[in-house]
Amino acid sequence: MVRGRKNPLFLGLPFRLKKARRASGLKRLPLGEKAGLATATGRDIESGQRVPTIGTLARLAAALGVHAGWLGYGPGEQYADEPTATADGMGERLAALRTERGLTKAALARQVGLSPSTVADIEKGAQTGVDVLESLAKALGVSPAWLAFGEGPREIPKKRRVRTVRVQSAHADR
Repeated sequence: MVRGRKNPLFLGLPFRLKKARRASGLKRLPLGEKAGLATATGRDIESGQRVPTIGTLARLAAALGVHAGWLGYGPGEQYADEPTATADGMGERLAALRTERGLTKAALARQVGLSPSTVADIEKGAQTGVDVLESLAKALGVSPAWLAFGEGPREIPKKRRVRTVRVQSAHADR
């Protein structure tokens, strides 16, 4: 929990992973094998002890037949017709968006508490954690699922607050 701020979207990842794993009928060990991961990786992510990289998240999503964007960040459809999400293009999307926003690597890095070389490495195709990617997406004002996997809408839909207006009846004043 982050006090005074909205919780990051990736905090629900352990719950979504457990839900998808149970729905698929897999135990933790077979899921790790099917995703090509160490057996402890799925367990550690599901228990909240480890934050996965974008690549690990894509492998888990493919093994479970769910959208990687949903698994990592929640919004969107759970089940994928073609569960082949990869992080291919993530670096290019980040670089193009950063340039579009008129930010240098150093300026973006300062906004999210990273080094400019880390931003440069991600733009060149290096893996990063779901938490770091969510911070970058938030700073750039885009959906983390779109930035990581090219899934879903680029922009996060704005939630509209509906204000209810109380209507007093004409008889209430009498």
